[in-house]
Amino acid sequence: MSEATKTPITVRALNGAVGRTAVWVSCWLIFELLALTVAMGWFDWMSGALQNRYAPGTLLNDLGANFRIDHGASMSAASEYAAGLGAILAFIALLFGAFTGGGWLQIALERTEGRSLRRFFGGSARFFWRFLRLMFIQMLLLAALGWVVYETPWERFVLGGLMGVPDGDYVSLETLDSEATVRNLAWVQDGLYALLFALVSSWSLYSRTRLALHDTKSALWAGLCTIATIFRNPICTLRPLVLLFCVDLIVVYACGQALRSFGGDLSPETGLATLLIIFAIGRFAVAMRHLTRGARYYAAVHVSRELVRPIAKPDPWKESIGGPGGPRYPLGEDDEFAAMVRG
Repeated sequence: MSEATKTPITVRALNGAVGRTAVWVSCWLIFELLALTVAMGWFDWMSGALQNRYAPGTLLNDLGANFRIDHGASMSAASEYAAGLGAILAFIALLFGAFTGGGWLQIALERTEGRSLRRFFGGSARFFWRFLRLMFIQMLLLAALGWVVYETPWERFVLGGLMGVPDGDYVSLETLDSEATVRNLAWVQDGLYALLFALVSSWSLYSRTRLALHDTKSALWAGLCTIATIFRNPICTLRPLVLLFCVDLIVVYACGQALRSFGGDLSPETGLATLLIIFAIGRFAVAMRHLTRGARYYAAVHVSRELVRPIAKPDPWKESIGGPGGPRYPLGEDDEFAAMVRG
């Protein structure tokens, strides 16, 4: 066993993603531009609402009741506009996620070096439509699971069957013993959906990897085969992703603690250096999220190469003639020499 094989998959995946700095930095910057679109709208509205009307520093930590009453109508309109724009940008982000997935897999599956961005965008364009179909399948699956966890099945089998809640009390849950029971049910419900969401996301990741590894077209078939692979090898497939998720949690926790130490005492006298540090910490956390996303694709490639069997592909030179190690010449349908050879 080579030294590279002895290294844990999580470490190899992180090393592979870190080595593609130009790729994950480019993805991070593009998502920052999407977020900036919404942020600038709010910034313009706040500039107009605050201009020459409030003493400096009075709204630093809380807008206050007076501000919300004075600008209630315009704030509602701005919120609706931001929500609509945010929904559009969220869908664009989903499309871009499907686009970049092909790029990450392209550079993870190749063993060449150099020109990472060119190969990244080439792979993104190559696999985009396949991954887009898979994205819609994933969205339908998540919608179905959301219905199961939050709608009729949960109400009938959990609230009605296990908890004995009457039909008309599924919303208020007033017949339950205590508020703690209601709160625990909500935690179980949200936790169950979070677990299912994580499983579907892992399934989607490995389905994309299978599509790219085999270079096939059917997203549905790749998804069905991936279900079987994960079911037969749950530890091998999910362990690297869980560890990378833990890396995400560690980064978020560390950045949160740093923000608390720098941003806990904000005041009108806070210097520009402190504000820049707070801004940099937030941007660093988002950038690391894109890095670990690339690492997930690397991990999926390593695992899939170990578990997924290669498929037999047709030999393009089967109907050809030529010496060993030399050029091959295809045999045409109307070629007299081809007919003689076949005969």
